[in-house]
Amino acid sequence: MSEEHQQPTTMPGMVHDLARSLVGALPPTFLLLVIINVVFIGLVMWFLNSQLKQRTDLVNTLVARCMDI
Repeated sequence: MSEEHQQPTTMPGMVHDLARSLVGALPPTFLLLVIINVVFIGLVMWFLNSQLKQRTDLVNTLVARCMDI
């Protein structure tokens, strides 16, 4: 017996079916490249966020010291 595939009626269902068909159509090396790029972008964003926090803390310290004087 074969199970009929019903068309999704909601937006998340349609997105899920589209993502499943895209992942199934792509070669494994391309999927690995996508995963590596996502990890790289995540690390860059984490680094930039860390740098921005350090710079903000430094400026806050300098401004506080200047206001004390």
